Amino acid sequence: MTTGARRLRTSAPPEEQEATILACARREFAEVGVRRASMDAVARAAGVSRSTLYRRFPNKDALLAKVGEVIGFETIRHLAGAVRGLSARDAVVEAFVEYTRIFDEDPLVRRLLVEEPDVAEVLVSQTSRTAGDFLESSSAAVASTLRRAGATMSDDDLALAAEHFVRIAFSLAQIRTRRLDLGDVQAIRDYATRFLAPMVS
Repeated sequence: MTTGARRLRTSAPPEEQEATILACARREFAEVGVRRASMDAVARAAGVSRSTLYRRFPNKDALLAKVGEVIGFETIRHLAGAVRGLSARDAVVEAFVEYTRIFDEDPLVRRLLVEEPDVAEVLVSQTSRTAGDFLESSSAAVASTLRRAGATMSDDDLALAAEHFVRIAFSLAQIRTRRLDLGDVQAIRDYATRFLAPMVS
């Protein structure tokens, strides 16, 4: 145990301890996978005792669920920043670019989508009652973002369009296609401009 870790264990405020635990857990889950991840390894990396870790998170599923919440909040924040000041249709394009980037580039999200999709289902069930609830909350965040950008279509139509965007981004990240390179931001932007932006008014 390093001196820094001991200092964190004894003197860091609870909020700082939790943030450190979550950052270490996110890295552990991404590097070795959720199944192989060790609560002991997370505690060591975060510089906290096992009892402190288990007092905050009684099991690995609870820890994963909290990490999932953090990723969700980050996604919403990044989404808002990406579309700030844009028209509704331009916001569709940049929101789609942002979603595909997160699904493709975040190490933990990528691992869950491609290598451990059954674990992703556990994460969904921990953070919402059903996968439908999870999809609903993600779509609602997109719809709200597009409404603030000036979309004037009905609430029902906007919600359906937003759900469509989320489903497509998720599917493209999970099942790759040679027709659209997720690493090519301009190609993603062109795709969204041609096929998705016209859905929003």
